[in-house]
Amino acid sequence: MNFCAACGQETALHAPTLGEFVHEFVGHYMALEGALWRTLGLLLLRPGRLTREYLAGRRRRYVLPLRLYLTASFVFFLVLKLMPAAVDQVVVFDGAARPEATMPDIHAAAASGPATASAASAVSTPASAPGKGTGVPAVAATRPIDCGAAGQQACNALERLVNHVGERYRKDPVGFAEHLQAQLIGTAPYAVFVLLPVFAGIVTLAYRKRRMTYGEHVVFSLHLHAFWFLVLLLVALLPEMVSGVLLWVVPVYGVWAMREVYRGGWGATLMRAAFVSIVYSGVLMLASMGLVAGLLAMA
Repeated sequence: MNFCAACGQETALHAPTLGEFVHEFVGHYMALEGALWRTLGLLLLRPGRLTREYLAGRRRRYVLPLRLYLTASFVFFLVLKLMPAAVDQVVVFDGAARPEATMPDIHAAAASGPATASAASAVSTPASAPGKGTGVPAVAATRPIDCGAAGQQACNALERLVNHVGERYRKDPVGFAEHLQAQLIGTAPYAVFVLLPVFAGIVTLAYRKRRMTYGEHVVFSLHLHAFWFLVLLLVALLPEMVSGVLLWVVPVYGVWAMREVYRGGWGATLMRAAFVSIVYSGVLMLASMGLVAGLLAMA
């Protein structure tokens, strides 16, 4: 007997192989007549259509929203983990091309469009500082703050943090920069995942007069974030000339997808998209500063 009569498990067992894991992963997404390719085709080429298909109940033909988002984010951060140089390939525009971007910057650029990467100024590296492109805040290179010694006032929490980071930075600038970048790449996926419901809440607020549930806005947010990760993956891997063009596609796609899902005129859609972009950029900036401050405190 090849299978157990009670549970159906194979009776002839062998040690698992890498090929089996790859086959299981690919087969899971390639089932149902190529659900993965059908999903990617709609997601990349027909903004908002994949969300409309899901909300209309046509779901078995496509990869589910959460699974699609998790896969896209996993592949993106895995590439950055395995190819550290890819981080410097990502170009964030704030009036001019600037390759010194941390992981929070990258997500901010996708959320708010190339013209408004406001979080960049909070955590970017000065061009003259050692460890350029690694996301070391400028505060790390400042001189120590005079406090805490005999005859001086006690250091507050911020002053202790600045002195601690400065000391670590002066001892080993390159090592400290690499350590912080690794921490950012390791933490960013969780930070972005936590912020996704916030983004959906902002979209809900923008379309509060529509008779739609919060869950429907979450579906739109999952698909949009999955698109962002796929585009940013290309940005990280392709030459800078091409990556700059791709980043300009991001805000156009977002507005187009929003109009496709929520209908309405272009003018109203643009206003709502601007509202979502501005509010979410503010949230991202605060979250980025908090994330970097927390990582620096633990560095």
